[in-house]
Amino acid sequence: MAAAASAFAPNMPVGRTTSLAGYHEEMTAETAEKKTKAERWSEIRLLSDEEAEAQLSGEELESFQGYHADIKEDLVKMKSIAEMMLKSLEPPRIEPKGKKQRKRDKWVIKQKIAAVRAAEE
Repeated sequence: MAAAASAFAPNMPVGRTTSLAGYHEEMTAETAEKKTKAERWSEIRLLSDEEAEAQLSGEELESFQGYHADIKEDLVKMKSIAEMMLKSLEPPRIEPKGKKQRKRDKWVIKQKIAAVRAAEE
């Protein structure tokens, strides 16, 4: 059975990589700098606001505060969207009117019509 299934799929080479698929073995100064910044950011982005105020300064603190301000705005927006979605999924149930309430409503409409006709005359 396995031979029949592989007849329809192309053979995938195993263990071969191209220079496009991964990093070069030698890093340039620019890629090394980017990698160190990425590693540093992965360390600081999960800090609390108080820890960041104590540990960070300068450009790192500004980028941290900007990032977290954007994240907090996005969370507020997503919560409001989720609330709207829940409202649309479960609309409020309205109890059907009983026979007596329908008769009362009909009587009120008749009274309004009679009042308008009396005012016209």
